[in-house]
Amino acid sequence: MRGFGRRFRSNFGIGSSRMAIRSQLAWYWRWTLNLLMMAAVAAVVWWLVQNSYRITGFDLEEVKQQIAGLTEDNRVLKRDLDTSRTLAAERERQLQIEKAAQGELARSVAQLQDENAALKEDLGFLRNIMSSGATPEGLGLSNLKIERDGKANEFRYRMLLTQGGQRKQDFKGKVQIVARVAKDGNFTTVTFPDPAAGDAAGSFEFRFYQKVEGRFVIPDGTTLKSADVRVLALPGGQVKLSRTISQQ
Repeated sequence: MRGFGRRFRSNFGIGSSRMAIRSQLAWYWRWTLNLLMMAAVAAVVWWLVQNSYRITGFDLEEVKQQIAGLTEDNRVLKRDLDTSRTLAAERERQLQIEKAAQGELARSVAQLQDENAALKEDLGFLRNIMSSGATPEGLGLSNLKIERDGKANEFRYRMLLTQGGQRKQDFKGKVQIVARVAKDGNFTTVTFPDPAAGDAAGSFEFRFYQKVEGRFVIPDGTTLKSADVRVLALPGGQVKLSRTISQQ
């Protein structure tokens, strides 16, 4: 207890250690000093940011010029890309047109080749007749063909008609096709041209020879089994020649 009392008197009594008394600044001066220090720090930071290129070798103006140059290059590239796309689309359209024209030309060439072959065949037949002098008396039919033309129900026919003997007058007539078609096991006949169309439909007139060709279409879903090709005299519609062609 004595030791505790001595320590208490040494701290709070007359013999205690001396206290230092210091004067303090007013609060507004402390805030002023703080604001000045913050302003100084901000000024130093701003200076470092603005002059960083001098310290690090980074040139802000040069970078701005580079950005402007890249922006201009990008604009030019976009313009060139749009132009290239337009040209590509135009060339694609031209290519499609050229392909369509080539396809049409190929079809025309194939058709001309078929016609040329048919003409050569007809010419050869006529030369044989003329050279032999054996032109048959009356009306003759040769080189008769019926072929599919495009779609499954479209057909094309052609033939060569000749007139031998005295040939006192031109022969006037027309060709009639009587098609025998089948559907689901049932058979029926279809006549081309339609008899109701009259004698003017498909009529022709010749004295020595006549190449006759045409097309006919059978109903959808039917199959052509055979066709009777008739040459009718006009007027009257008398059958002068008749040939039957069977289809596989």
